[in-house]
Amino acid sequence: MDKIARFVTKREGELVRLVGDLVAARTENPPGNEHLAVPVVKSYLQRYGIGFRVLEAAPGRANIIATVGTGRPRVLIACHLDVVPAGEHWRTDPFRAVVRRGRIFGRGACDNKGPLAAMLLAGACLKTLGLLPRSQVILAAVADEERGSALGMEWLLRHHKLTADFGIVPDIAAHLREIDVAEKGAVFFEVISHGRQAHGSRPEQGINAIWNMLHFLERLRAAKLPAVRHRFLTPPTLNLGTIQGGSAPNMVPGLCRVGLDIRYLPGTTSREVKAVIRAAMHASRHETGGRFQFRQIADLPPTEVPTDAPLVRALAAATKAVIGRAPRPAGMSGATLTKQLIMHGIPAVGCGPGDMREAHAANESVPIAELLAFARILTLTCVTLAKPKE
Repeated sequence: MDKIARFVTKREGELVRLVGDLVAARTENPPGNEHLAVPVVKSYLQRYGIGFRVLEAAPGRANIIATVGTGRPRVLIACHLDVVPAGEHWRTDPFRAVVRRGRIFGRGACDNKGPLAAMLLAGACLKTLGLLPRSQVILAAVADEERGSALGMEWLLRHHKLTADFGIVPDIAAHLREIDVAEKGAVFFEVISHGRQAHGSRPEQGINAIWNMLHFLERLRAAKLPAVRHRFLTPPTLNLGTIQGGSAPNMVPGLCRVGLDIRYLPGTTSREVKAVIRAAMHASRHETGGRFQFRQIADLPPTEVPTDAPLVRALAAATKAVIGRAPRPAGMSGATLTKQLIMHGIPAVGCGPGDMREAHAANESVPIAELLAFARILTLTCVTLAKPKE
């Protein structure tokens, strides 16, 4: 414990420079360009003699997989290289890290390049101090997380058979006070209302696809989504994300499309959600005479890890040892890489430094002290999980 603390604390300046170099690599997604961050990560890994592979799912869409130690168990820590676009209202250059009042400011400082730097520092600590004599830690810096991970973690899991016994995803900015143990499912739909075009002065001669869609949406909003009570998750939600229809004010629209995002809970299924949509469509068809169709675009099932799982216990104990308090189990309405890992048979939880309200916001920042603490927490967690069972 003391030697880990000394190793990490002595490298505060190194950590700050690493975050700054990562922020300066403009990996906004879209388009991604994660390859711009590769030299930064490679240089750091090479400094500590950590082996790695660079894997590209498409030109410029780089993933870096590094390993420390050999054997079992294998602990996978996964951060992402891409960031969302900078947007407006920054007080500083978003791609030039600024240190002020003990914080690092810059796009990705919190989500996810600060935690990525802490992960790399933890790997350096594990390697230099020889803390993994019979186990392995996999450090993954992946692409495309902000746009669904088709070129990142999902590609690595499917095409490179990336696997581990435990997974930690440092993408939950909660000031190290929470462990993400549960995530809602997310199912996306496109619904189409079919009408018949006519002149806007004679609407009775047509079928207005938009009016019929509005009728359907009101029925759907009034419907009750399937739910069971969950101690870490809020009730299910329905979001109307897009609506498109019509060509001109003086035309009766013949087509209207909407995009729906429904978040559902463990203990329920997307099949039950579909039944609610079908019922609303049936009612609208009966009452308006309209014609509807829908298709499922994506379905990410709900995931959950028991609060007494070894991974949760190890991470909680390490956090308490470093900052003096154990994090509380929590749930998320959104989805992180933990969901993909769990779906591929790897028990995974999320945790991390910073404030979730700063992720994707202007003037994003992260406390340096939390990054240093997080590096120690990751190191201790890996050491704990590496110990043989008694």
